[in-house]
Amino acid sequence: MAKEGVRAHGSDNRRPVLLIVEDEAPLRELVRVSLGDEFDYLEAGDGRAALELLAEHRPSLVLLDLMLPGITGLDVLRALRGDEELAEIPVVGVSAWVHLEPEALAAGADRFVTKPFDPDGLRTTVVELLEAR
Repeated sequence: MAKEGVRAHGSDNRRPVLLIVEDEAPLRELVRVSLGDEFDYLEAGDGRAALELLAEHRPSLVLLDLMLPGITGLDVLRALRGDEELAEIPVVGVSAWVHLEPEALAAGADRFVTKPFDPDGLRTTVVELLEAR
């Protein structure tokens, strides 16, 4: 049974697994639709759920909303980068607040994408980061 705020999509272990951390369900769906069905997805609706998923799974990449209720995306990012086992996972920071880009990059985000995002641009960013691994 899935925990509240956590949802999994897909089941092919050969495909990259992307963790989408976004408090708005329609935006999580938009990310999935934009990126397509060549990935498997884990979803978290808040920072606490993201940390729980990261403790249980090792996603190929994290798409992380920086403005989350409770534990913020920046807090999740700092925790991820501080964990020896998870520190190498690529992270795309996502926010409508462009002024957060320097802080996100300083905290360890590999890339920063603004909302609303360009679906093709998001996909290109994800593919580039996965290919660089």
